[in-house]
Amino acid sequence: MAVSEAIELKEKGNEYYKNSQYDEAVGAYTQALNVTDIPQEEKVACLKNRAACRLKQKEYLFAVADASEALTLSPQDTKALFRRCQGYEGINEIEKAYNDATILLKMDPKNTAVQKMMQRISPLMQQTIQNRTSTDGKVKQMFTLAFEDNPDITRDKKLTATNNIMVLAREDAGAEKIVRENGIYFLNKMSQMKDDTELQQSAIRALSNLAENSRKRTESILRDVGIHQICDMIGSPEEKICVATSSLLCNIINSMTDVEAYKAKIKEQAELKKKREHTKPIHFEMDENSKNFIDQLFSILTKMLPSWKVSAPGRDNIMEIFIKYLTRSNGIGWSKRFMEIEGLNYLLNIAGSHRQLESVFKVTENSRMHAALLMSKIYDDMIGDKEREIFKEHSHDYFKEQFGERDLNATVEAVRAITTLLQGPFEVGSMILGMEGVIGVLLSMAKSDNKLHQMTAVEALVSSASNKDKCTGILKDAVPVLDSLYESSDPHVRVRALVGLCKMASFKGTDYSIKTLEDGENILLAEDCLKYLTNPDKDKDLWKWATEGLAYLTLDADIKELIMVNTEAIKSLVEVAKYPSDKITTYAAITVFVNLTNSYDKQDVPDEIKELAKFSKQHVPEDHPKDKYDFVKARTKKLAEEGMVTALVELSRTESENSREQISRIFIALATEEELRGLIVQGGGAKALCSLFLENSDVGKTCAAHSLAKIAVTMNPDIAFPGQRMYEIVRPLIHLLHIEKTGLQNFEALMGLTNLASVSDSVRKRIISENGFNDIEHYMFEDHEMIRRAATECMCNLAMCEDAKKLFEKENDRVKMLLLFCADEDKPTAKAAAGALAILSNSLKVCQKIIAVNDWVDLLLSLAVNECLEMQHRGIFIVMNMVAVDKDIAAKIVEGQLLEVLIALSRFDESEKKTIKECAESALQKLTEYELIKPT
Repeated sequence: MAVSEAIELKEKGNEYYKNSQYDEAVGAYTQALNVTDIPQEEKVACLKNRAACRLKQKEYLFAVADASEALTLSPQDTKALFRRCQGYEGINEIEKAYNDATILLKMDPKNTAVQKMMQRISPLMQQTIQNRTSTDGKVKQMFTLAFEDNPDITRDKKLTATNNIMVLAREDAGAEKIVRENGIYFLNKMSQMKDDTELQQSAIRALSNLAENSRKRTESILRDVGIHQICDMIGSPEEKICVATSSLLCNIINSMTDVEAYKAKIKEQAELKKKREHTKPIHFEMDENSKNFIDQLFSILTKMLPSWKVSAPGRDNIMEIFIKYLTRSNGIGWSKRFMEIEGLNYLLNIAGSHRQLESVFKVTENSRMHAALLMSKIYDDMIGDKEREIFKEHSHDYFKEQFGERDLNATVEAVRAITTLLQGPFEVGSMILGMEGVIGVLLSMAKSDNKLHQMTAVEALVSSASNKDKCTGILKDAVPVLDSLYESSDPHVRVRALVGLCKMASFKGTDYSIKTLEDGENILLAEDCLKYLTNPDKDKDLWKWATEGLAYLTLDADIKELIMVNTEAIKSLVEVAKYPSDKITTYAAITVFVNLTNSYDKQDVPDEIKELAKFSKQHVPEDHPKDKYDFVKARTKKLAEEGMVTALVELSRTESENSREQISRIFIALATEEELRGLIVQGGGAKALCSLFLENSDVGKTCAAHSLAKIAVTMNPDIAFPGQRMYEIVRPLIHLLHIEKTGLQNFEALMGLTNLASVSDSVRKRIISENGFNDIEHYMFEDHEMIRRAATECMCNLAMCEDAKKLFEKENDRVKMLLLFCADEDKPTAKAAAGALAILSNSLKVCQKIIAVNDWVDLLLSLAVNECLEMQHRGIFIVMNMVAVDKDIAAKIVEGQLLEVLIALSRFDESEKKTIKECAESALQKLTEYELIKPT
């Protein structure tokens, strides 16, 4: 049964491959490979065929992997070897491609395809050897300048040479030469020059490049430099040294564990699951040496978290490494061990730290946020209630000890740690709040005269109000305290209480019918927020909290309109959004922009459901009158004019997926207004959108792609997407052609691709290489007239590409489809189909396909005598090409009424029909040359 299933799936994949449906073919072969007990010969065949698909998709690394696996099972398989050779050539691994080609020639000397490949690769191999010789010379020259103790060599020359070594280390040839010349020793020596941080940083970066994608070189670095020394460097007081060392450690982890390859497989599997294809679970595995290395490294880094010797930026970078690699979802799966060696306690210490309090270690303004994110990831990584209970027990024991110390500083730190937990694993934070006496401590701190105690307590109360359903009891006691602190003379205390009140006011969301505060009270809160935001002192702490308050209040359209009349406040928001160091504040600013532009998700409830809800006496949310389209459009336009685009471009550099999605949502709100698209391009938005598409959530990717499509529809591609960017936006636009996307997204993507395809042949080739041809063709059969028209127009432009012509020449009904489309009721669709056929009709194979259609004469006649001159010109142009391309086809044209039409059209005198007359005369001239008709 398994054998027949595998063979059936393989044959299905072969059929897809023949029709250039490479995604579907890959899916079929993958399903076949997942069949249990698949015979070895079938497995080899599927791997080879999937490698062929990968080559067509230009996914060369996957092609190499599949071909290599096939060769493991069948070492003498020439097809597998040939495809691996092609894959190596695609990723520019010329030496490996040359070696495979040499073996192939020995195995099959008469194979012309291999001979051609060898002719192509040999010059590249010679160039590689020359480059290596050249690289060797460069490395020696740079070593002399960077590492020799020569008084004539200035410090600047040393730095330039070290930077050049860093660049040379990116290429395999350069990296190998550096290692052979004892470069690791010299770079290690330079990395310890603490009196010159620029040289130190450059040396560490060079080591990082050496470690990238090479386990052999990484093991040399670990042997010659040592893991303890590298970990010491990440604790440096210089932030740029911490960042460079963090990059080095990440490359070391990747090379030792191959975790990035695992992540790529997970990503590929997720894509297959979206297509509802069966996949086998992928398990991350490490060899014994890698496991020992990870245990050693992560143990050292964990113990460094509470160390006073580690700098504040160093501590942040250590947490970032853990965020990236610690959990099972990221491959390494070290969360449980991290908790066993007191890692959670260390994080809670960081979470409670304050720069104003005496502490064992120093922190940055972002340290607590890193701790919150890492604790959240660890908690999410706990599988089942048992593991989560362990996390909760660790947390409970920590706070029990902290509150039991009866030390004010310890209490402040404990409350700050609770606030951080509420910003991370909220469930655990809520549990700690529920411990006996904790709420009492918070309220008594809030009522004290100590400013720090007041601020700490208010921050905790504000964070506890994140979940309306879970905080009702707390708020009952907290509201009077917040009201009292709102009257404080200290602006820093007052603004925190203000945010707490703003948060409560936001519980109604966008529902206009719910009133959470007295009439006008939310306006007063907003005015206070705006007052702090426009404060001439530009106090960052006040800005941060005021922005957060507005993030809650701006769900109310009255507040949105209040902000829009305050130009100074808008400018301050734009400025706040550009703070790269304070991620919490920038996220709050993004949220304000999302609310102002109504970019958030909003469920459209049908009128029938609303009526039914009213009838059953259920609450029905109401939209605010000021959230109607005209108001939203005016707000969006004002924000764009006040510089929001440049702020979004700055913000797009963030690594936070949630933030990137929100930014993409704002961009789509801007791009929806045609008059603002020029401002987006002018402010660098197109480049930012390309970046946002590459790394984002599914929703964010769609929003970024749709924004690019809207720009591509109405703007000149040469202006909107200059140079390489024009090729970069092809993939986002094709992403919108997925059947699960909306009709509008499909339509605008097709329109954008039509414009791009009109630019140059290289762009058309890029569209085809990204599998756009099949997707565009699919929408030519769409029921919706405008989508069908857009797809046909796009196909017309693609037809100018030789690669597209070859697809029409294959064994399929594509030419027949175009000919039938020429008679479509929708005139623009018919015109586009006729245009595509006119372009393709200089091909003999295409012309043969035309005459194979039953009613081809009638269809061409309807074009040739069409009252629309453009259609008539296309029809006569097709006939002219058919006559010119082959005498037998010309003879068939003479047999029917088309000859009479040609004669009639050749006698036209009207100037507007000049081109039609010339085509007819050219066709008649060719028929005369064939001696099928006599000259007149």
